[in-house]
Amino acid sequence: MIARAFCRTARQIPSSLGRRPSRRLTPFLNQSLENASTKASFPGSRNVHYGTSLLNSIIHERHRLLSSLAGHSPMAPSSVNPLPQHTSKRIPTAEEVSMAGGVWAPTSAKRDKIAELKIALQEGQNSLDDAASKDEILDLYLADGIKLISKVTDLVGCSGEKELPVIQEFTSWLKEQDQSDSATMDRSVKQTELESKLQIISAKLSTLLERIPSDRCFRHVRDFLDPDTLNDGDLENVLAKPDNKLDAEKNSFQDAVTRFRLLLTKAAVDHIQKSWNVLTKVSDSDIDRAAVKGIALASQVDTVSLSKVYGFLEAHASGTCSGRVTAAWHLLDRDNDGLLNEDEMNQVAFLCLQVEQEALPIFFEQVLEAYPTRAPLPDMDSDNQSIPIPKGWRQRRAETKIRKRLLKMFKLSCKNTFRDEVEINHRLRCIYAWAEKADQDNKIESVLVDADGWSGRKRYVELSPKISEAEFREVQSIHFKHLDQIGTEIIKSFREDLWVSQGKGRERKELVRDCLFFLTVVSALDFVILSL
Repeated sequence: MIARAFCRTARQIPSSLGRRPSRRLTPFLNQSLENASTKASFPGSRNVHYGTSLLNSIIHERHRLLSSLAGHSPMAPSSVNPLPQHTSKRIPTAEEVSMAGGVWAPTSAKRDKIAELKIALQEGQNSLDDAASKDEILDLYLADGIKLISKVTDLVGCSGEKELPVIQEFTSWLKEQDQSDSATMDRSVKQTELESKLQIISAKLSTLLERIPSDRCFRHVRDFLDPDTLNDGDLENVLAKPDNKLDAEKNSFQDAVTRFRLLLTKAAVDHIQKSWNVLTKVSDSDIDRAAVKGIALASQVDTVSLSKVYGFLEAHASGTCSGRVTAAWHLLDRDNDGLLNEDEMNQVAFLCLQVEQEALPIFFEQVLEAYPTRAPLPDMDSDNQSIPIPKGWRQRRAETKIRKRLLKMFKLSCKNTFRDEVEINHRLRCIYAWAEKADQDNKIESVLVDADGWSGRKRYVELSPKISEAEFREVQSIHFKHLDQIGTEIIKSFREDLWVSQGKGRERKELVRDCLFFLTVVSALDFVILSL
């Protein structure tokens, strides 16, 4: 979080002097042709020489990469004849995946459009921010502010010196509820009991939210700036910066982070109430494993662990995004062995994603309502400054139209970012396939299970190995880092959508101007010809 005094000064510097460069949008960089011509050293692969030409070396390198990824991608070949399969399995790197070209594409229509808009930048414009108008830059500032709030929430936990007073009060109250419930009742509760507990927690969150009104804490969101030089280590000191002149900004930013964390926790409470079937459904593989041991399991359990639910909510209130994934992992681990099957592993990722998708639109809508979208930036000297209200009906209509457009765009970003751009389903499949699973020696077991009914027949079942969180993290930290900062990735995509929308608007204006100029010239020529 950078203070208003720094932000306002930095944004007044000309772009050629102080504006930060735009980020590259391609997530994975392909290796150069020189690196592609070198021989790779994959375990168990044969060093086949196809010639001394650069083209044959590149083809040879590509075949070896496809061989290492075969079977894990729907677009990869099932086998490569010239090269044998690897005897020892290892996790491919991000560069190898990108170079093989058969997994998730590092390009998209949006990124191609952004690259096209960057090429069309005029002299003296270093980024698409410099090409934005005075009104459009306010929208980009808005995206910068909410991105920083989400980034701090995703990467920085509230503990020790960084603990927020309201969050500390809620987590302490939640621990007291957990201790009192453990002393008076069983740790596992049924659906009706869980709903009553969640209603109490939701009422507590609503009370805390009333103490931090949105029009006060979200008024200065456009003044929060996250420069590229701010790394994760600096973010840990954001909430405890000792500079006196940043006190007003510090309090405003703390309130904004606090309210967003409370909204995130409230969305987690609402989502758990709607996810009873997900939390209690027993997978088919677990039923088959129990049947092999002669144990009959029901397709759905009737209780959930209350302490795990409290831990999941506490992770949203005071933890990081990675901590929320860990809490969701424990919540879906019903037998407490630390292992999940592939479907349960996917549910962990989608559970955390869906909570963010429900909380972020509410958060963004409150930010839009806190201060007019086209009003000048407020002074930081006083929080009691009156909010400028559009007076004429045209201004009010324009303000309403802009808010609806931004909110609609933001909801689309929340819905499509991980599904289309990140390709969460494909990445989760690859994580499970590439992970070194110790369960069942990472092999599929074929067993016979008694079929239902009186016939006494057996049915053939293949049991896939389970995966632990450590094995999941080993691959996820390489190929799915987006899961450790879900909100940040969504807002980053929203900012790119703003770039594309603004760029298309400039192109439309230029097209209209060219058409009017052409019609004017043609009309003048016609008039001259007819007057002769």
